Amino acid sequence: MGNREQLTGKEFKEIKMLADKAVSANNKKSAELFIKRLDFMQRTLDIEPYKRNVLAELISYVRAASGRVSDKEHWIDAMNQSLFKLEPSTEDMGET
Repeated sequence: MGNREQLTGKEFKEIKMLADKAVSANNKKSAELFIKRLDFMQRTLDIEPYKRNVLAELISYVRAASGRVSDKEHWIDAMNQSLFKLEPSTEDMGET
């Protein structure tokens, strides 16, 4: 496996920001722009298949949590678990 198969810190931060904005949107229509960007990233990033699957899972949870929905906290917790799986290690992010 090549090193490029990991998310960069910048990519992870963008994914987290998009997910947070989507779940805090007032309605599903407002969240759709952020979800479309996440979909695009999932299809185009050069990442290992496991991470691509986790990103697809994250997008499903974001979609479920966006707007006014019942059990929103459950979906946000699931989204955060997926984010944790995607988070690059400190050395991958170029930080110490």
